[in-house]
Amino acid sequence: TNSHWPSTVCPMTLDPGRSGASPCSVFSCPQDSQLNVYLPTRPLLADVEGLLAASRPSAHHSPLEDVIDLLCRGRHYAWVGIFLAVGEGAPQQTSGAGRDAPGEVALPETRSKILISIKLASRELGVLSVESDLEGAFGAEDRVLLEGVADSLARFLTGRGKYLARKARTDAFRLAM
Repeated sequence: TNSHWPSTVCPMTLDPGRSGASPCSVFSCPQDSQLNVYLPTRPLLADVEGLLAASRPSAHHSPLEDVIDLLCRGRHYAWVGIFLAVGEGAPQQTSGAGRDAPGEVALPETRSKILISIKLASRELGVLSVESDLEGAFGAEDRVLLEGVADSLARFLTGRGKYLARKARTDAFRLAM
């Protein structure tokens, strides 16, 4: 992985075949969600912020899954992953080829990829990784949207969503044993 990213991360992405996944589960955008509508940046970002503000702690469902689903439904993204930092020196969870590190490609049909750091001040909390099967898919509007989503995730993960970061660390520790 790029030295800019936290050395140990735990992937949180969305897979249509799994439910109730922990922040160390790997998923991809459901096929029926891809580009149903193309939502403008501001409304899509407002939806993400509203979803995070309304979320309640749950052992069976993560609001991060809902964020991923919103991004998949509102844009041309083929795969979205949220990788949470779980600490220095702990092993990285391996869930399949290309899905165990933010810089790796998750889908063989990927033609474009963008990585956005999730951080608050200088504290690295994770990485938002997005892939598309379209060449040159990520323009300035996508960057603005994804940076806004990363900022919202950082505020959430250091506030109401702290339990998700703790769960990711606990799950990574269990995998290391």
